[in-house]
Amino acid sequence: MVEGSEYTFDIQKMLFGDFGPLIYLEIILRVLIIMVYTILMIRWIGKRAVGGLGSADVLLIVAMGSAVGDAMFYPSVPLSVAITVITLIAIYQKTYVYLGIRNETVRNIKDPKVMKLVENGRLLKENLTSDVIDENEVYMLLRQAGIKFLSEVEHAYFEQSGELSVYKFDHPKLEFSILPEDVDARNRTEKNQNS
Repeated sequence: MVEGSEYTFDIQKMLFGDFGPLIYLEIILRVLIIMVYTILMIRWIGKRAVGGLGSADVLLIVAMGSAVGDAMFYPSVPLSVAITVITLIAIYQKTYVYLGIRNETVRNIKDPKVMKLVENGRLLKENLTSDVIDENEVYMLLRQAGIKFLSEVEHAYFEQSGELSVYKFDHPKLEFSILPEDVDARNRTEKNQNS
């Protein structure tokens, strides 16, 4: 931040700073590298990290917020640099969405597949992956949907948003409680039997 006693108003410096034209080539490369890297990291972290928003949407909000905030608050950031960054972020977002619509590989990166986790009252353990969701997280999401027994669930799908879509039986048998105390008791019993 510039000290108040050192400040002088200079429209040329405000718009373009002291940078040469090569700064814009560097900005293009920086934005491209950071956007691609961050999208991959957000996808690696998983669906629940971003909630109902897509990974590109989260990145768009964070990147735009940073670029806009820096340009408004720091006199050392020329407006042309901030405008270039904001424009590149918008172009990146539009291109990413367009490619996601047109290209299946990009679509699979952009929007992970929906996973079926429960079928006919049975947890599909083969569909669980420790880096995405585990058994305890499925139980937690089911409880949040008002489910007390796994046997109540006809189908449950882990959606792209990180939410669980639950379809219940009309008249279920109430078996296999997923309440934490019952799950803990079952785990202790299984551990004792295996010892």
